[in-house]
Amino acid sequence: MDHRRILDDSELYAPREAGFVTLVDHRDAIVKLSAIHAQGLAALDSGLVEASHAIIENAELVSALKFCETAQLGAGFAILHVGEEAVWLLLHFWLPGGIVSRHLWYTEIGTHEFKPAPDHLMACLWELAVIDFERRAWMETALAGRPISEYFSRTLPAQPV
Repeated sequence: MDHRRILDDSELYAPREAGFVTLVDHRDAIVKLSAIHAQGLAALDSGLVEASHAIIENAELVSALKFCETAQLGAGFAILHVGEEAVWLLLHFWLPGGIVSRHLWYTEIGTHEFKPAPDHLMACLWELAVIDFERRAWMETALAGRPISEYFSRTLPAQPV
């Protein structure tokens, strides 16, 4: 394999706008929903946001883990990412021990029919920026001994990622 390969222009990084959208009330947790859009957040389709709500509200939480009695801490975050080739929905719930669960769905551009994504996928580089924001918010609030409600007040301002 040639490690000196240079990526094609179509693969090069270009910033995308990301930001907080809303809180979603899952039956067992509150989830912060943020979005990323290749064309800017103003282009975000309200139907996609509604479809994301439905997925989040009905998502099954992780079953209890061997090393802890509770499966989650009542808090999580989600990312709705409208890319250039597909739309992605990532859902994460905070678990004891600073662990975060991962659920991932996708749909084609122009549709709202989310399907589970293959298990080997995790996140893209734009989504990792939002995940890093949420990691820091969780560390600086809940993991610093502050009320979990303070975590929900930490929302990603609209910005390029």
